[in-house]
Amino acid sequence: MKQEQSISGVTTSNAFMGNQCAAPAGFSAEQSQIRQVESNARSITLSWQDNQKSEFHYIWLRHNCFCSQCGNSADGIRALTILDIDPDIRPARVSLDDTGNLLITWPDGHRSEYGPVWLRLHSYSKQQRQHRLSFTPTLWKADITDNFPSHDYRHIHEDESAHLAMLETLRDYGIVKLDNVGSEPAETERLASLLGPIHETTVYGRIFEVQVEAVSKLGSKTAIHQDTHHDDAFCYNHPGVVVFHCLQNIDGEGGESTYCDGFAIAESLRNEAPEAFELLTRIPVQHIRRHPGEIDFRIHAPLIRLDWNGNVSGVRYFDRAMAPLDLPAELIEPMYAAVREYHRRMVSDEFKAVIKIPAGTAVFIDNNRSMHGRNAFVPTSPRRIRTCHVPRDEFHGRLRDLGARLGRDDFDLILPQGPARPDAPCRGQ
Repeated sequence: MKQEQSISGVTTSNAFMGNQCAAPAGFSAEQSQIRQVESNARSITLSWQDNQKSEFHYIWLRHNCFCSQCGNSADGIRALTILDIDPDIRPARVSLDDTGNLLITWPDGHRSEYGPVWLRLHSYSKQQRQHRLSFTPTLWKADITDNFPSHDYRHIHEDESAHLAMLETLRDYGIVKLDNVGSEPAETERLASLLGPIHETTVYGRIFEVQVEAVSKLGSKTAIHQDTHHDDAFCYNHPGVVVFHCLQNIDGEGGESTYCDGFAIAESLRNEAPEAFELLTRIPVQHIRRHPGEIDFRIHAPLIRLDWNGNVSGVRYFDRAMAPLDLPAELIEPMYAAVREYHRRMVSDEFKAVIKIPAGTAVFIDNNRSMHGRNAFVPTSPRRIRTCHVPRDEFHGRLRDLGARLGRDDFDLILPQGPARPDAPCRGQ
């Protein structure tokens, strides 16, 4: 027999909201006023004062009752599970109270109350879903050098509006430059905290010094040219945001930073080379990194990931870490041709931005989208950069919370969620 559960009496650190929330900025009174409630055997349909309609299935409403007895999914303190709900559940009574809340009494006597703003924001009507899916990345090419997305670092820690503006730029462009950071090594950690906690890795540790070494097992610690790439593309979940803090750079030629927008390249392939695009979204490319006696990374995953709506969600490509293709024979040449199409665009004057980053400047790079590299330089040059990684979940989580608190109406948009799955299907297997 299932043990009866309730969270009544459990003390949590979160203020109890139930199925209520404040209206975001730009939310009209008509959007949050229910004019009429219609019921059928499986669902109810709410008609709003702005003439929109939202259907809610009974099982959805019962599962998303966030009362003090059922609990709230936002903090994970819940007693109700899907197995507690009859799949054919129907309300015993449906009504609106004097303040416009939707009241439902269920067959077992349980009573749920849903605020109209909460219902409208969580509606899965076509219009509301289109709003949540409306994020469109700002694609860019080499001419971004003429107006590189930048913010002044000096006020971001103290000014939440400036902080949010910087996060939104990183969200939209996949890259942002921060001026006036200073060249103190200790500032790197404080810089990264704008996005979230630093993620420590076996290869790079917690904070990594990019300087030339006489003997190195990493290309970053040499002075050789590096085409743009995604860091650690050989990991199942490669780093989310790369933090670059330039402490010293070269006066004169050499050591310039190079950047590409992987999303812009992917969309170019979709439009101009659809056969290559189709292969790169479906067939895995292998990446590898091995340090004998320490670690052996490897992954089989498509270079471009699409979400279930067909939008580009993530890109992973690191040519120097690309392993031998392990595919049916008939796919070897077509896949090399497809990778060539991506790489050719990546190094072209059309897509590759070249910028000399001065000392005391930082760059945040969405490593699931934007690519970074550098031009060769004289090995004795005093080029020194500190770098670390912050998980993308932390960046997006802070962006949503800050956006909601500052009244943004786009705080809940569904954002690109990252790189290709390592288990994506391969034709011919």
